[in-house]
Amino acid sequence: MGTFNIKNGLCADGSCDPEVLVHACKGLRADVLALQEVDRGAHRSQRADQTAAVAARCGLTGLYAPARRLSRGGEYGNALLVAGAITDVEHVPLPVAPGRETRAAVIARAEVPGTALSVAATHLQNRRRRPPRTAEEAGEQLEQLEIVLGALARRARPRVLLGDLNIPPAVAEPVLVAAGYQVAESELTTPAPEPKFRLDYVAVDGLTILGSEVIDTDVSDHRALVVEVSP
Repeated sequence: MGTFNIKNGLCADGSCDPEVLVHACKGLRADVLALQEVDRGAHRSQRADQTAAVAARCGLTGLYAPARRLSRGGEYGNALLVAGAITDVEHVPLPVAPGRETRAAVIARAEVPGTALSVAATHLQNRRRRPPRTAEEAGEQLEQLEIVLGALARRARPRVLLGDLNIPPAVAEPVLVAAGYQVAESELTTPAPEPKFRLDYVAVDGLTILGSEVIDTDVSDHRALVVEVSP
């Protein structure tokens, strides 16, 4: 399983080629994949339905969960892609400070070969200059995270949290561990050319993490995080 902030499919040359995005996601070989900053019908990404394109070409079931409308038309949000069925879907709007970007999570039951999972995919608030360094600085993100964890706690185990939390491990991991999650260790994930921060997470409750890999692609300012798990 994996998580990948795709930055609306933006390539290094400034283009948004759906084929490059599909190739990047296909190379992750994940049977449960959360994507963040996903466009649908947006001018900047050739009006593509990025979730549908990735799902069709990767042989996955895709669920798009828009978080906000874009000024030039189209939508922007999260996606969940699964090598199986997606059921029992819940869209969870997250509280944001005045003037801040709308954020959301999507929670669903993922029926993958051999097991069924309760999965949350999300993208928490960011800070323009740098990620927060302390729990005090990360107040908005932690409030959002608690809501996502609370919604996921109402679902059956095993549970999986996937996403760009926009907070470093020193802030995120104590909250996740206190909620009963094992957090996948990983290398730094962003900015992609020379990562300085680890902001992308896979956390599980009721599964065992066997290993993880951070993968650089031709898309985005984030690297993808892929994690191997077992029941």
